[in-house]
This record gives sequence, C-alpha cells and structure tokens, in this order.
Amino acid sequence: MGSPRVAVIVRYGLNATAWRARHERGEVADETPYAYHLAEPDLTLEWSVDRPEGRLAHSWRMFVRRVLGFDFVHVWRNRAIIARSDVVWTHTEREHLAVGALKALFPRRYRALTVAQSVWLWDMWAQMSAPRRALFARLLRAQDVEVVLSRVNRDTSSTALPGRRVVRVPFGTHFASQPDPGDDRPSGQTPARVLVIGNDRHRDWPLMARVARRLPDMDFDIISLSEEARGAHWPTNVAVRSIPQREILEHAYTEATVVALPLRPNLHASGCTVAIEAISAGLPVVATDTGGIDEYLEGSGAALVPVGDEDAFVSALASASRATARPDHSVASRRGLSGADYVARLALITHALLANEQIPPDVERFEPPASRAGSPVGQVSR
Repeated sequence: MGSPRVAVIVRYGLNATAWRARHERGEVADETPYAYHLAEPDLTLEWSVDRPEGRLAHSWRMFVRRVLGFDFVHVWRNRAIIARSDVVWTHTEREHLAVGALKALFPRRYRALTVAQSVWLWDMWAQMSAPRRALFARLLRAQDVEVVLSRVNRDTSSTALPGRRVVRVPFGTHFASQPDPGDDRPSGQTPARVLVIGNDRHRDWPLMARVARRLPDMDFDIISLSEEARGAHWPTNVAVRSIPQREILEHAYTEATVVALPLRPNLHASGCTVAIEAISAGLPVVATDTGGIDEYLEGSGAALVPVGDEDAFVSALASASRATARPDHSVASRRGLSGADYVARLALITHALLANEQIPPDVERFEPPASRAGSPVGQVSR
C-alpha cells in the first residue's frame, strides 16, 4: 500500500524546491524547511508550492489573509495535494486554519487528518474580535490534533477551547558548531562577546539596548532582520547585522562568549530555536523567564531573569562572561532537541492518528522519542 501520504503546508515563501537550492548554495543548514524531509521514507511527503504572483495576485492574497486572519488563497492553490493526502502537516495557524476552512467548505473532497501546529495564535487570542474568535474556534474544534511548542500555549489553548486534543511537542532544530575545544574558557576572548539572535516579534530590543549601555566593556553582536532591532538606538559597543543561517550555525556561536535572549511576555516559547542552538554549542545563556523557555534551557545552567528586569539581566550577563568552564553541550541531544527528534515526534502523532490510537506520551517529553518500529525517523542520528 506504500507509506502514508503527508501534505506539508508551509507558509508562502518557503518553497521546498527553492529551499533545497539555498541549501546547495550553503545558505541554510537543513535540506528542507524545519527538516521535515527526515520523515521520509516512512512517510511520503508532498510539499506546498508557491504560485508566482504579480502585483494584483499578491494584493488579493494579502487582502484575503487580512480579512480572514489566515492564508486561504495559498492553501486553496495547494488544494490538490491536500485532496490526495492522508494527513496534513502545517507549521503555523496561518496554514492550518486555512486547511480547516477548506475542509469545512468541501468536507467530502478534503478528508485528510490534520496535525495543526500553532505558534502565535494564543498570544493574539484575547485581542481578537468576537466574530474572528468564533470562526477560529469552529475551525480549531474540527482539527484532529493541535500541536504547540510550549506548555504555556498548551494550557492556554486547552482552557480557552476545552475538549480537544492539544499536544505540547518540544521543538528541535539543527545544532550549532562548538567553539574550538582547545579554548576551554567561554570568556577566552577580550572583550566578552554577547550574541543576540532573533526576528520574532517578542524580542525585547529596548531592554537589550539598555543592558548594552550598562556593559560598555562587552561587545554585542545582534543578528536580526527585525525592523525594530535595526531601528533601535544602540550604543557604540553594539553591531547589528544579518547573515545566512548556515554562517550563524557554523561561525557566530563559535565566536561568542555568551548568548542573550531578551524576551517580552509571550506564550509560545519565543527564542526556543536560539536556546537550542546555544546549548548545543556549549555556550552559557541568559534569558528572560517567559513563554515556557525554561523547559528548553533546563539542565544547561542557563540564567533566567524576570521579564523586563534590567538589573538582573546586566548582572547575569556579567557573571556568565566570567565563567571558567563551558556548559555541557550534550544536554541538547540528551534532551531530544534535534531536528530529527522533532520530526520523529510528528511522525509518531501521524501514525497514531491514522491508526485511531492514543497519541504516545513520548511526544511531549524532553528526551529523544522512542522510535516507531521500523521507522527510519526514529533511527536518525542525534
């Protein structure tokens, strides 16, 4: 019968073919977005594609997205792969709500089960209008399982709309290169170098600017595409730049003394990707304690400070820069934070849905998931 067919619906702009070309050019670390290709051949993946857009088509798609709150036009263009799939994977609510709408409008044609991952949805829920919340609630209740990356998101989702399957799945990503093992001091360089990475809307750039001003003897390396980060008033010991992901993973962490994660209040573990990369590189981390980021940093020796606490952040960075031993970089692999672990969890959920079985508790644990019998996903090196 062959392996189950999965339609992978990612946002417009993450075309898998174009992504592979970027991978071949050395720009990105993984062969496909979020390393979903690691699910093959246990699962047969078919990716969403980006239909080329002129100005009018782009304006129409964005207008519909603003009105509905999700990218229905992009999903509609990919309806054929959804129709012939057994299961749909989506990476954010912008896609899974659109898939839900498609299935609601044409229930006989689109019957695939949905692994519906949400990221920012529950951060925005309280600010939504009542009609939009009602629409989203209907679509969410029709999903087979909602996947979130934070226990805070899981608890918020389950409280807001009880009676559904909501699963917190620890995220996983590509590990970063470690500094030269011959240099056993993370404070080996002078001055200390603080690495700050992120484009997420919940980065607290004003806090970081204030902290940098109070630590003039440290260099701050800000890597971000965020307009807020680029427009902030930074002191002279701060450099703001953007570089390809591959260069970040292979060079930025090796040159750093400590990684900073300044975060605003959020529900979705903002910064978890950087947290995983940093601990995989064996670097100390100072992070704002919000959104469930503590679970990703557990066991790494990271310093967690209260939201907006400038004094605590300054003190923690100064302390981390003086550390005489590196954190244990193996924590990331032992806690199941690789891209292969993340994809294996989604594969386990998928097989459970298709077999109409309970979702195994392995998928929620911060440890390498037990491999499904015969599944190549579970056998990928971590």
